[in-house]
Amino acid sequence: MKSKNFISIFIPVYKEPKLLEDIIEKILDNNYKEKEILVGVDGEVTSELRNIIDKYSDKIFIYSNGTRQGKPKLLNYLSSLAQGDFFLFLDNDVELPRDKNFLSKLNDLLTKYDIVELPKEAIIGNFFSRLISYDFLISAVLCYIVSKFFKTNLFLSGAAFGIKKEVFEEIGKFSEVINEDWDLMLKAFRLRKKYFFAIELKVKTVVPSNLKEWVRQRIRWSLGIKYWWKQVLKDIKQFIRGLPIIFNIILFCCAPIIFGLILKEFNFFSKFIPTFIILSHQLSGNLGIASFVYLLSILVLLLQGVFPFLFSLFISSATFYLFSKFLKFRFNFKEYFIYSLFYFPVIIPFYFVCFMFEKTFLKPFVALIDWRS
Repeated sequence: MKSKNFISIFIPVYKEPKLLEDIIEKILDNNYKEKEILVGVDGEVTSELRNIIDKYSDKIFIYSNGTRQGKPKLLNYLSSLAQGDFFLFLDNDVELPRDKNFLSKLNDLLTKYDIVELPKEAIIGNFFSRLISYDFLISAVLCYIVSKFFKTNLFLSGAAFGIKKEVFEEIGKFSEVINEDWDLMLKAFRLRKKYFFAIELKVKTVVPSNLKEWVRQRIRWSLGIKYWWKQVLKDIKQFIRGLPIIFNIILFCCAPIIFGLILKEFNFFSKFIPTFIILSHQLSGNLGIASFVYLLSILVLLLQGVFPFLFSLFISSATFYLFSKFLKFRFNFKEYFIYSLFYFPVIIPFYFVCFMFEKTFLKPFVALIDWRS
């Protein structure tokens, strides 16, 4: 039987408590006794938040100094007060599963790995959120395969993940940057820390329900990806030892199209090339390396005829359907077709525009994005 380590759970809150009460209830109800909950309020305490804080004040630790610090700085401070051997970071819009052994499972994994990421499935509200949910599915597929083969990663979703306290402190905690989670993973990668994508600890998360929320979130994400790439290129000497892993991850993303090009001379396989193109760009989209090529690929496929295009969509949808069953994510074929035809061809050029025009006509919009939340 594995020993039980003390786990500190951190929940930062800015303005709206969202799912805070649900998170607290499930953690308190968990069978794992060696734990503490630290809630950090970033900024003023609203009346809605006050009601929850007062309700659980004798069961959790609450920190608030009334000023806006930003998520990285707030969490770094809370970590200095924590007693735990293991840390669990949760955004307050995360929905935990009703599993009383949830923390026990996390403890078991953190005894073997340095960082454990929890898969995030989108919480479905309207049709808009249904489309966005496939972003999370594709991201989960990529993270699972990378974790399985390489035991590390180059990116991390900070909405829900566990990390050993000693590792968190060794890599210098969170940096005060726009994508503190991806930056944390880069620092862990430099030191060859072991990463695991825990499909048995899947959580759900709130996603944008309208275009305005989506644009604000994706501008912030795109700037984060841009910063991430700058860090990789800036510290390229420190990544030399890990280049085989980096190349293998990128190679995996691009493998379908490379495989298709190799087989292009074989007539029997030529009809599969559209499928390879679609799979490649969807897998690499989260890294910001697909650019507008996916949109051009769609146009090229359509010029080849309707049947090859529909056939490629069918194979692609079947692939992600099988992964959705394995990862226990929801999947709907009609939604996925709409996602592939209309949503995904837009999001990649959107990222490209954000990369290229951050300091020109996007500047007024960027100024409105509070990346510290």
